[in-house]
Amino acid sequence: MNVVGIVSEYNPFHNGHLYQLDMIKKSLRPDAIITVMSGNFVQRGQPAVFDKWARAEMALAQGIDLVIELPVCFSTATAEIFAESAVRLLQSCKIVNTLSFGVEDCDTKKLVQLGETLSAEPKLFKQFINEYLKSGLSFPAAREKALIKYALAEDLNLDIDSASMLLKKPNYILAIEYIKAINKLRADFSIFPVARKGSDYNNKSLTGKYSSASAIREALSKETAFLTSEIAESLPVSTVEIIEREIKSGRSPVFLSDFEDIIFYNLRRMTAKELKNYFDVEEGLENRIKKAAKVCGNLKQLILQIRSKRYPLTRIQRILIHSMLDIPQSMVSKRSPEYLRILGFTSKGAHLLKDIKAKAALPIITRASEYKKLNPLARAMFEKDILATDIYVLAHENASFRKAVSDFSRKVIYFNSFR
Repeated sequence: MNVVGIVSEYNPFHNGHLYQLDMIKKSLRPDAIITVMSGNFVQRGQPAVFDKWARAEMALAQGIDLVIELPVCFSTATAEIFAESAVRLLQSCKIVNTLSFGVEDCDTKKLVQLGETLSAEPKLFKQFINEYLKSGLSFPAAREKALIKYALAEDLNLDIDSASMLLKKPNYILAIEYIKAINKLRADFSIFPVARKGSDYNNKSLTGKYSSASAIREALSKETAFLTSEIAESLPVSTVEIIEREIKSGRSPVFLSDFEDIIFYNLRRMTAKELKNYFDVEEGLENRIKKAAKVCGNLKQLILQIRSKRYPLTRIQRILIHSMLDIPQSMVSKRSPEYLRILGFTSKGAHLLKDIKAKAALPIITRASEYKKLNPLARAMFEKDILATDIYVLAHENASFRKAVSDFSRKVIYFNSFR
């Protein structure tokens, strides 16, 4: 059976995502496509613009057969942990044989070479990284410079200028992490990179049919009451219909600023020592955060006050989310999901699910109440997903959707393409 896996956020599902699915279907002719998707909070340390059920439905409407939720402790982690935990989930299904991802440069040979070099982490390479970290650089910047220095020192056959440029690209960084994870876990996956279509990942201006997700979210933040034709041009019709339904019902787009008061309350009540319990809080960063929480009056100011060359924006935002949801460092560092939480499937996905149940290395959760049967660590992990939803819904305009425990009241989506 030919099953392709994708790691996604679909924040929201747009025409670039649809292009990737079209390329997979055209080139690989898969029997099915599975995605491991972030839940209500995503890797950049932000809430998803629409909830996990709406985004799962967007994916199912356009050809994904089964949507599995990536636990929030990993969906809001570094690129390395995000990628490794997602690959672990796909591997645990025991039926996936290809991993596909979007990337800025589709040169598979170059991608694999970089991934293998970074997977091996030779002693000299690690030494160079540590030197650059001590100079005050962030980890991504330190790794990029260390790779160049290592390639020159070892006379590697590597296009240094190209590698340096690509290691600044978000999708390429994730692609490298997927390859590292495949190597580390010895996952029997082939890879199928697909060249990104349209504007750069970080481009915040709408550019027609293939606008970036960042641009779409930026436009939605300015027009939360309705969907403009300019935004709709970048989305499949089914995504437009789902978004319009969500906005009309009172589940308006959600942004980090919606949690400003909660974040400030949380930071001001905690001690600096307590802040040290969260992932990526090190080298006195807890004191910097605590001081900023006292002197700043809004979220944008808070982040700018903490931000530095060593502490980039996304790292700060992830820490804010982890502290808000009280996700312990030990849970993130484990890098290993403890269950397969199913958000939705098609009729084809239902058959896949039967195969996964027969083979999977992890327990499968189709109803939230089933989590009580999990082992203690898995229960604690799932309870963070429940809390993430309970906090997330506080941003909804319609008070009836702000009630807690909606993870228990929302059913798995069965998407019938003929309905």
